[in-house]
Order: sequence, then structure tokens, then C-alpha cells
Amino acid sequence: MIVDGLSLKFVRWASKRVSIVGSGPSGFYTAYRLLNKSPEPIHVTLWEKLPVPYGLSRYGVAPDHPEVKNCEETFSECAETFGEGRDGRKFSFVGGVTVGSDELPLQQLLKQEDAVILAYGCQSSRTLGIPGEDASGVFSSRDFVNWYNGHPAFANDKRFTEFDWSQVRRVGIIGHGNVALDLTRVLMSSRIDEIWQPTDISRVALEKLKLAPIQEVKMIARRDFLHSKFTNRELRELWEMERFGVRGKIDPKFFRPGLFDEAQLKDRPFKRRVEMCLEYLTPFDQRTKKNYKKHGPPPAEQSHWVFDYLKTPLEIKTNDQGRIESLQLCENELTPENRVKQLPDSELNYKMDLLITSLGYKGQPMPEFETLAVKWLGDRVANRRGKVLSTRDEPVHRLYAAGWIRRGSQGVITATMQDSFEVADQVLQDLHTQPNLVRAPPTDLRNIRHTTWQDWQQIDQVELDRGNQTGTVRSKFLTEPEIYNYLSTNH
Repeated sequence: MIVDGLSLKFVRWASKRVSIVGSGPSGFYTAYRLLNKSPEPIHVTLWEKLPVPYGLSRYGVAPDHPEVKNCEETFSECAETFGEGRDGRKFSFVGGVTVGSDELPLQQLLKQEDAVILAYGCQSSRTLGIPGEDASGVFSSRDFVNWYNGHPAFANDKRFTEFDWSQVRRVGIIGHGNVALDLTRVLMSSRIDEIWQPTDISRVALEKLKLAPIQEVKMIARRDFLHSKFTNRELRELWEMERFGVRGKIDPKFFRPGLFDEAQLKDRPFKRRVEMCLEYLTPFDQRTKKNYKKHGPPPAEQSHWVFDYLKTPLEIKTNDQGRIESLQLCENELTPENRVKQLPDSELNYKMDLLITSLGYKGQPMPEFETLAVKWLGDRVANRRGKVLSTRDEPVHRLYAAGWIRRGSQGVITATMQDSFEVADQVLQDLHTQPNLVRAPPTDLRNIRHTTWQDWQQIDQVELDRGNQTGTVRSKFLTEPEIYNYLSTNH
């Protein structure tokens, strides 16, 4: 018997087919789990809109934190173990193809797979929503990080490359998470070769940043010190920059350790954070713990960063050229219900040459979500145990979500791994219990420009070789044409 041109015998006995949209940590960890845990033959395909894999791991991690990218070794091992097929389990990577475009509609993928897992992360940034946010010299952390990490869509972005960095002395960063601290570290240490020379930071970006005679970076939060979102590791890195003449400051009115209660100080990470700030705010020769004196007396202050609290941005003021000139804010207080309340008649103005908003990332719906009646929650897809829900709160057949597009932009890579494993286990359970599905034939890629895992291995080796020649861990290709030109001449 033939159904839709396919033999039912073929449909019944063929391996299960699963497509994952996105090859960042959530996509790869999901693939890893499926391939290692599937009790039956399975073919997992990772689709990636860029010609190279790894997503946020490759383009979102601070260049001087290479250990965070260790997950890529696991991903590479997975791809190579199952790339040729092993015990009925096979892995494929298809780069340079955007699922949800005319090239490959999501609906087409759903027809040809037993399951499709959305793992494409968060593609945009949360905004302040205040006047002047589109001014020259105002950037989102996502765009800024992508720029200095050499993301093909941002590496040569004129907003950055044609910006006059030589005029940047005072910087504001809205937000108090780890990304805000990473940005501060990058901005204040760009001229320190011992930090950045070994890394894979974009040399285009680094040379621009070196032009900036930055004197101050002010990190601004709506709430108080207690509600800071950064972790102690990133905080310590920032304080330790004193050995390069970069000092940290906190206004005493925002940092009053004597007012923290016992319950708060029983939280060990918070207690350690308070101790760390107390020690580093103390003159070097008066510090009590050796751990805070390990680098020796610091040189004289050359620049400084500031933790600023209880402020809400109101408006960005610009000069005649449309470039940021200052940030208007008001002061806040926290109510007994722990809500932020803006204080009347408390407006103030910060002179500023550069402003970066670090408010978190935001997911974007695919164009076909409306047609498929997928329920969208503003920044992520509605789901139940990873099963994507319709506007009627019913599971959308064959469609799942993992990672940030499932739960929002929160958590480190370890949390992403756990989330991805949960979704993969749910998919395997459903594949095992559901009847065999009639599938359309797989997408014919012969007429679609794309990259394979073998192409990535070539690119990877070239980047490593180029880096080795210059004493860096890697020298990335910065544009898609550069990648495709190399592949076309070296096949």
C-alpha cells in the first residue's frame, strides 16, 4: 500500500526522525540526549541559520571565559560519534538554512519529521521603552556582545565600526547581572593585552574599543544591593581589576552591611559577596584576609567602575548630531511589598558618552506560529513539559520547545542542559508510545545552499590554525561570505 508516495512498510520500520531548530547549547544538548538515550533507531538533524554551530556558546560567552565553552567538546564528540550512524542512531548538521523561511517552512518540517523541537533561543533584547533609546551610542548588550564576539550579523555593523570611540569617557550600563559585569570588564580592560591577546575576541572590535579613553563605567539598577543578579565569580573578577589601576566604588548609602539581617547573611553566596565588597572597598594595607591581597598593592587609580542603585532611567538626551549626551533618571525606593516606587521630584542627570542596556534577551515568534495557532507568551512559546501549546492550550502535534525559547532567557548552561534533557526524555517517551506516522520525504538539500558538519570541521581547523599563528586561541571568520568563499575554494 502507498500513502503520499511512501510505502507503509517503509514508514513503519524506518528510524524515527527528529529535527531540532537551533544548534546552540539547548539544541545540541537535546540532540545529545536523544542520540544517547533512544531505545530505537533515530535520525536527529540540527538546523542552524548561521553556517556554523554553537550559537550562544560561540557568540554569547565572554572571550576571556573559555572554560564556559567546554560544552562544545561534548557537542563535537556527539556529532562525530553519530555522524556516520551508530547502532541505528544518526546525527546530521545543516547550517545556513533558516527554518520558518520560504526556503524551509516550519509546516514542511513538521510533515516530514516525527518530532520538531524549537531550540532557537532568544533573538532580540528587552528595551527601556524611553525617549532617545535609538540615539547613536546607545546599544543593547546582546548586540554589543555579538559585535565583540565576531557574530557574522554584527562583526562589521556600522553602528559600532563607524562610532567615534575616541569620545567615550563616561559609560552607563543599565542592569546588574553577569552580562553587565562582563561588559564592564571588557570596556575597562580593552587596552590590557595580557587579558585579551590569548582570546578569540574580534580584533576589529578590540581595536575600536582601545580608542576609548574610558574613565568611568556606572552600572545602574532599579533595586538595591540585595537584589543584584550577578554571581560572586564575576564580581571577584571585577574587583581584581584593581591590579591594573581599575578601581571599584559603591556609595556607602547603597552598601550598609550592618543593616542586613541574620536570615540574609545565612545565605552563603550573599554573605561572601558582602565580605568581598567590604574587603575590596578597604585600603589595601588594612585588609584582613590574604585572599584579597594576593596580587600585591595595586597601582594608582586610572579609571573606575561604580555600582549605582535605586534609579529608573526616564529619557536619553542627545546632542545636535543625535549622539547620546546624558541620561535622565529618577530615584526609587522599595515598598514594604518589595515593589519599586519612583520618588517624586527626584530627577537627576548623568553625563554619558555611551549607554548599554543589559535587561535580558527576548524570544521572537516564527512567522508561521499564527497559522499553526501556536500560543505565544510575549517572550517565549507556551508549553507543557516541552510540548508546544496551541491558543486553545492543547499540544501542537509533533512540536516541542527547549531552552530559552521554552522558559525565557534565564539560567547558565548547566540549567540549559537539564532543561534540554527533560524535553528530550519527553520526546522519546512520546515517540515510543505514539503510532508510526506517515511522513513526507525529507527536504532535498541539493538546491539549497547549506553547510555540513564536515564543512564546520574545516572552518574550525582554519580558525584554530589562524589563531595559533597570532598567539590566540582562535581567529574567527567574521562574515558569512568569508565562510562560503573559503568553503567553495577548498572543497
